[in-house]
Amino acid sequence: MPRFTTLLAAVLLFHWCAAQDLVSTTPGNRSALLEEFTAMGCGNCPAAHTVANTLVAAYPGDLVVIGVHGGSLAYPTGSQPDFRTADGSALWSELSVLYQPQGTVNRGGLSAASQWATAVANIVEQQSPVNLGAATTFNSGTRELTVDLELYYTADRTAEDRISIVLLQDHIIGYQQDYSNGAQPAYDHRHVLRDHITPLAGDPVALAQQSDLVQRTYTFTVPDEWEISDLSVVAFVREEGGVVWQAHIVPASGGVTAVPHIRTAQVGQAFPVPADEVLFIPLMEVAEARTVQLRDAQGRLVKEQRVPMASALVGVDVSDLAPGVYTYGYAGGAARRAVVR
Repeated sequence: MPRFTTLLAAVLLFHWCAAQDLVSTTPGNRSALLEEFTAMGCGNCPAAHTVANTLVAAYPGDLVVIGVHGGSLAYPTGSQPDFRTADGSALWSELSVLYQPQGTVNRGGLSAASQWATAVANIVEQQSPVNLGAATTFNSGTRELTVDLELYYTADRTAEDRISIVLLQDHIIGYQQDYSNGAQPAYDHRHVLRDHITPLAGDPVALAQQSDLVQRTYTFTVPDEWEISDLSVVAFVREEGGVVWQAHIVPASGGVTAVPHIRTAQVGQAFPVPADEVLFIPLMEVAEARTVQLRDAQGRLVKEQRVPMASALVGVDVSDLAPGVYTYGYAGGAARRAVVR
């Protein structure tokens, strides 16, 4: 099977002294990675698929699902597609998966589908020590997929991290056993693991300190039988042998991650969307005077406004800003996204 090539063999790990294009320097929250262990012969699995797909819709940009087919119920017969992979089988073994449906959210232990929503909700409210950004390009002539990745550390790390790059295929029509609705001959299989572009154990990142930047590039030759428009790249970073910090998904045909993963209940959703003159920001939890900040996609401060105690709303003049996605929030806290045109 095709393997990855690291074009940037040495880790570019240094204190902030070079420009970055894919990731913000603003501290962000963790995102959720659900690795769902499933099989086409599993009649209870469609119900778990529904839970996973519902959660993806509820957490756009904050949750990534990888469907890992394995076990004895994954063996195809006749013309059925084969969703098994060597890496998927190795992951089943590594995590001691004995049956399906099960899943692990951010490598926090195996759990039933009924527990996934609580796990995701808890994770996305926690701050991440590292921000992750990724971009893809695809050469249709050579079938070469290139993945550019950046990590920016917002806190010191005391353990080694690992980068994983995974290729998924979506909307594969094929057989699926279904105990609730009867066997489905033309089931829409989602988030199907096709290959780990990096080794299963991940690409090591040496101990990082706050303000360190890591930049890596990977290439992968996409098999001719895989339609590039159906493929996505998942990038995630995790502690070696431990939890996942952030995970993002982008189209394999050419895509880039959005502004990193930041949220808080301290400020409400700004309006209008998009804003062209004034961005109005609802304020919450204002027990004292605070400063509201607006930052661009690179995390640079572009606006700052002091608001008095008990203020419920603040208007920020954005008429002089370039169109794009910005983040806003109280100084020193997390933030939310706003669009300026």
